[in-house]
Formats: sequence, C-alpha cells, structure tokens
Amino acid sequence: MHSAAEESSITGLDRDVAPPEVRWDGADSDARSEVTGRMLLVGFGLAVAVLVWHVYGIPIGDRYYGLFNNGLDLQVYQAGGAVLRSGDGLYDGPVVFGMEFTYTPFAAMVFIPLAVISSVTAKALWWAATMVALVVLIGCCLRSLGYRNSMRTWVFAVPVAVICTALEPVRTTLWLGQINIFLVLAITWDLLRPPSARLRGVAVGIAAGIKLTPAFFLLYLACTRQWRALGAASGAFVATIALGFLMRPHDAYSYWSRQVSSAGRVGAVDSPGNQSVNGFLAQMLRFLEVDRFKSNVFGMSVFQPPTWMWLLALLPVIGLGITAAVLAHRAGRELLAITVTGMTAACASPFSWGHHWVWFVPLAILAWQHARTTRTWWARLAAVLVFGVGFCWWWTFSDRSPIEGAAHPIGIGLFMLPRADSSVWWAYITVTTYAGAFLLVQLATSCYTIHRFGRFPSGEKLVVASASPARRIHETARGQDNRPRYPSRWVRDRST
Repeated sequence: MHSAAEESSITGLDRDVAPPEVRWDGADSDARSEVTGRMLLVGFGLAVAVLVWHVYGIPIGDRYYGLFNNGLDLQVYQAGGAVLRSGDGLYDGPVVFGMEFTYTPFAAMVFIPLAVISSVTAKALWWAATMVALVVLIGCCLRSLGYRNSMRTWVFAVPVAVICTALEPVRTTLWLGQINIFLVLAITWDLLRPPSARLRGVAVGIAAGIKLTPAFFLLYLACTRQWRALGAASGAFVATIALGFLMRPHDAYSYWSRQVSSAGRVGAVDSPGNQSVNGFLAQMLRFLEVDRFKSNVFGMSVFQPPTWMWLLALLPVIGLGITAAVLAHRAGRELLAITVTGMTAACASPFSWGHHWVWFVPLAILAWQHARTTRTWWARLAAVLVFGVGFCWWWTFSDRSPIEGAAHPIGIGLFMLPRADSSVWWAYITVTTYAGAFLLVQLATSCYTIHRFGRFPSGEKLVVASASPARRIHETARGQDNRPRYPSRWVRDRST
C-alpha cells in the first residue's frame, strides 16, 4: 500500500485537476514539463516566418484570397441570424450571395448577435476571437501533455498558434470566418476535464447542436463508458433541438426532416475539398469516369457513390477510429483519444471541407511532443508528415479567368493541387493521395494508436488511478495468463 503522499506523487492527482496525460515516451505523469527558453526562441522564430509567408505566399493583399479579404461563411452566419430576426423561412432559399444556411435552427439563434452589427465589426471581432480561441486550445493541449500551467506555457501557446495558421484547416477557417476552432476548443476543453467535473459533456452537446458533426462524440462517450458525460452531452444536444422546435417549429421541421440528409446543399459531393470517406469515393468515381454513378445536379455533372458503397467503406474507418480512441482513453491519453475521435467524425460526415479538419491542431502538437520526447527518426518524420499534409499548399491556376477580383483562381490545400487525368500512370498515385489526404492521416494515426496501446508487454506493472471519489489506488500486473481491466486513467511505472 502507498501513503497519501506517495499516491499523490504517483498519480499526479489532486481534488480539482485531472492528472496530466502520460507523455508519448512513457514518462511518469507526475513529471510536469516546463517550456524552455529554446522552445520560446524557436517558436517565435517560426511564427515570424509564418507571418512573412502569409504576406507573400498567398498575398495578403489579394482582393479575394488574402487572409482577411473573404469572410464568406461569417456573412452566412450573419444572414442566418438576420433571417431569424425577420421571421422569414430559414431554409426557403439562399440567405446571402446565393449561399444557403446549412446549420441548425439553434445555430441561427446563436448567430443573432452577429446580425445586429456591421460586417466590418463582425469580421474584426470574429477574427480576434478566433485567434484567442486558438491560443486557448493550444494551451489546453500543452497542459494535457504535462506542461505546467504557467505564464511561460501560455506565452509559448501564442507563437504556436501563429505557426498553426499555416495549416490549411486553420488558414481557411480564418479566411472564411468559420466556426470550427470554437467548436474544437469547446469539445477539447470539456472532455479534458476530470470525470467528476460538473456539467462535463454539456459543451459537447451544445457543439453538436450548432454543427452536427460533433454528435459523433456521443458514440465515443458510449464506447468508453463515460455515462455521466454521455448523459449530459445527450441532454444538451436534445435541448438545442427542442429549443429550435419551440422557437422556430417550421424551420426545425424543415431542417430535421429534409435538410439534414442533403449533403449536396453543402457543395458538390465530388469536390476536391470534400475530405471525407464519401468525398474520397466520389472523387475516385470521377477520376475513373464511372458514369453509372454520375448525375445532373443544378446543371452540373456530379459523381456520387450509392449509400451501400459509402457505408461499406465508412464502417471499417469508424471501427478503426473508435477502437483507437477507446484504447487511447484507457491508456490515459485523453487528448489523443479526443483527436482521433474528431478526425473520425470528419471522415464519417457525408461532406467535410478541409477546414472541418481543425483537429490537425491537437494532432500536430501530439506529433511534435512525440518527436521531442522519443527522439527517434521515425517520430520526427511523422511530425513532419502531419504538418506537411496539413500545410496550406497553394497553386495559382494562371490559365483560368479572374475570379472575384483576383487575377487568377488559387487552389488552397494539398487536395486542391492540379490533378492529371487517368491517361498517365502517376495520376493514380497523386489523385488518390490528394483525394484522401486527410483520410490517410486519420487511418495512419488510428493504426499507430492501436499498435501502440493495443497490448502491453508481458509482466509490465500498471499503477492505476481510480475514477471513484475515494481516489483509491489499484496495482495491476499483467502476466502470461491474466488480462486485467484497465480503468480510464493509468500511468506506467517502470520503477519495478
């Protein structure tokens, strides 16, 4: 048995704070890390380089593609709030610039404050709030990985946030004025709290009530048997639906009976920007010119896989992702579990634009920490690949006509790079890679997580922190014959 002091030292637990996540190198979780001066120096140096890239890479002064010269989705949010205030039908037609409102009635209620301020003011406040949310998200990730809750850690989060704006999901979120970073922050903050935290799970339910994709986390909570959080999340989600029916019954009925199942309202399913399983299949059908799956949508030829094909490809991806998330959760790697679940949710959605993959932010931090602590070439390569795939690659299509004041269209993101047709052999490699770029990252992360945490070396001793109020300590040894139960939080003990 251990004394109270020894128990605290082993588990890193106190009454109000969840134990830090075990680092990827297997170090004990009570060893809090400190941000070094070298990390700050390198962080700020890379942040300056990213700022220079923002100015000259995709020119910040470009009238359409400049970082702060679009804000289209933010204007849709404003228009949705304005339609709700005016009493018109939210889903009766386009709300602004030919764009339809594709979110829930509850989301439109959330956007009402944006409808009472000018577009210029809304953009300034939204972009500032988005960057603050990004800094807080990174701070939460660093704390989860064992970094001290100190001023130095939060200062370090600032240049890391700037560096992350070079990732396509983040850059496009800023460019369009998207809500993704707020949702990822809400989910991450909520689920990184201790299991006993009050109202844990409510933020997940509210996020799902705004944008349906986070509802996938209900499956994760169920599979990890976090019943209390599952009940809170489900209750909050149902409450957002009920509020929509109470305040806007016609719009709520229209959304939940028809609009919710129409992926085509978001965009052409075979668009290169659709980085979901459904989008991957649609893009491959287009590339291979399988005309039996081609249809005419609003005067355009769109390739779309049938439901049976989509589910046949999707279910193994979901199974792989959920298995990885459950194993990571049981291993006490909550940030990894949340990140894998978020990426799997993006894969499962019928339509996932690149900017829906803001989960690249915690994934990049996990990969960086893994490379920093393990110091192996393959870990460093993995970190480079994560950032390389997520990087905001760009290509100017100089042979095409001007668009929205820009001299030429610019493809933004790895998946928007030029694609050759099937007449050349190497197109089968590049097109497959571009079409499934983010999907491949999810599959690789899930497979590594399962390999890493699917089984433990024979005889390895685990010091397990109980989730019960008494915070009892259990010691479990895995031998040749027995298979212990692993609670949701445990730490490795290599001292015996």
